Amino acid sequence: MSEIREPTQEDMQTVLDRQKQSYIAEGHVSAENRIDRIDRAINILEKNGEKLSEAMAADFGHRSLDQSQRTDIEGSVGPLKHAKKHLRQWMKPERRKVMFPLGLFGAKGRIEYQPLGVVGCISPWNFPVNLTFSPLGGIFAAGNRTMIKPSEFTAQTSKLMKELFAEAYDEDEVAVFTGGPDVGGAFS
Repeated sequence: MSEIREPTQEDMQTVLDRQKQSYIAEGHVSAENRIDRIDRAINILEKNGEKLSEAMAADFGHRSLDQSQRTDIEGSVGPLKHAKKHLRQWMKPERRKVMFPLGLFGAKGRIEYQPLGVVGCISPWNFPVNLTFSPLGGIFAAGNRTMIKPSEFTAQTSKLMKELFAEAYDEDEVAVFTGGPDVGGAFS
């Protein structure tokens, strides 16, 4: 059996560069695209909750499927749905007062929130699914793409998440890098 090669810093940089280029090419990220990305994350959880719970049980060796279902699966759907529900409001510009005397001349101030482009997400071992999927609500609602580095201590769960994300997203939207401390160091 051949050993799986861990991603190198160059591999991750290549994906990061492609994600940045795709983000720029997309331009303004519409509410519909943001909602679609959130919906795909929800769909992964709803269709694969049992598989993910079984992977966590295998990684932990003692964790009940019911606990994983409630904390990691159901506990992740809520934040995703919350972000989906509120993202249109979050996208609206906020009015701000302008300093004197600019207001006398008709100046108006506002803040328009902009995506960062690509956001890294490093998730720990203790709640591997929840602490990967819950942040995606904010990441996608803000219009970002993401690169994810799950914990090497939950190898089966991380491998399954990598497969599920690859089925649901183009690597230019979501990329998952599994591996040990060297990968984590290069990722960060």
